[in-house]
This record gives sequence, structure tokens and C-alpha cells, in this order.
Amino acid sequence: MSDETARARAWEAAGRAAASLVRDGDRVGLGTGRAAAAGIRALGERVREGLRCTGVPTSPASAELAASLGIPLDRMRGPLAIAFDGADIVTPAGLAVKGAGGAMVRERIVGAAAGRFLVLIDDPKVGDTLDPWGVLPLAVIPFAADHVMDALAHLSPTRRPGRSDDALVLVDIRPPAGADWEALDREARAIGGVVDTGLFRLVPGDVLVGRPDGTVTSVDGVNAA
Repeated sequence: MSDETARARAWEAAGRAAASLVRDGDRVGLGTGRAAAAGIRALGERVREGLRCTGVPTSPASAELAASLGIPLDRMRGPLAIAFDGADIVTPAGLAVKGAGGAMVRERIVGAAAGRFLVLIDDPKVGDTLDPWGVLPLAVIPFAADHVMDALAHLSPTRRPGRSDDALVLVDIRPPAGADWEALDREARAIGGVVDTGLFRLVPGDVLVGRPDGTVTSVDGVNAA
């Protein structure tokens, strides 16, 4: 089995576990990326079997996939029963980085509105610290992009080509090994023009780690659905 096949099967396992927790009538936040797409496909299967739910996608790509699977869609308004998404890296304590795809602002809004926010990953995305990932993305108002990069010059900022779905500039900073990521997150957020960052504090029991054999545990090692 190739690494890509193994990872796809792991995401599928986590996606099925997440979709199994959606109840009839739920409004469901739909994340962005490959793991979230696995959850959307699993939810589409349940919809074909008769589940009634409404999806609130965090990106055009997720909206297109969900619509193709027959999942009814709605705008972001009011509370959500549940949401699921992926992550770039998560520690066993639930500290995570998201935003490689640039959708972290919408993902935070959807996660905060959800009664339960599930994050779907596989073993390569579990780290004892965030250092192996090494990048913290920022979403910045275009007017302030140069100002933010100057203020964070000590963290080797780089500006991504293009913009987010909300027309925000995406800037990646690079915390040094052993850095206090939460302190650097506070430093970045204190700069005018920074709308959000990719640092998330998650509930470990709601981070589902799928494996190629179909089993799923939470990131803290507890058996999951």
C-alpha cells in the first residue's frame, strides 16, 4: 500500500466516524481540505440513505463537493450542531495549526458556532510539539500586509501569492524551534491588521485520528466512534 493510499484510507476512517455523529436535522459545518472532504463524502452517503441535514461549507471547493453529493447547503448564520475539519498538525494536548489552505478564518467561525467541533487527521499529523510543522499562517487585511511583515521580520514572514476566499492576504511566519507558539500568536494578534491566525486550541477528545485499518482514536489515545 502506498503512503498516499494509506493516508486516504485513514482520512476516510476519520470521515466516517465524524459523519456517524451527525443527527437528523443537524446543521453541519463543512471544513476544507482532504480530510474534511473525506468527511463530506461520508456525510453524502448518509444523506443518500435518508439522513436530513444542512451543510455550511467553509470554501467554494467544499460547497461544490457537498452539492455534488446531494447535501443541502446554507449560509453561515446562527448555531451549528456539529462541524468537522482537518488540521496541519495537532499535539496530544489539542494545540493545533490550521490554515495551509488559507481557510482558517472561516474555519474558526464555523468551529466556534458548532456545538461540537471535530478535527480529522491521521498519524503523520500528530506531533509532540508544533515545531515539526514550523509555520504559523496569518490572515491580514491587504492595507496592513507590509506593516505586519515588518513588525514580524524576526519570524521570517513570507507572503503567499493570491488571497484567501475573503480577499485577505496570507502571511506565513516561522516560529523558531522551542518557541512558545501561544505567546507568538498573541504577539501577532496584537498587530493592527491581523484578522486571525492558524493557531487553534482544540478539545483532544474531538480530534479524530484515522488509520488505514479503519480504526479511529482521539488524539489523546482514547478510542473514538
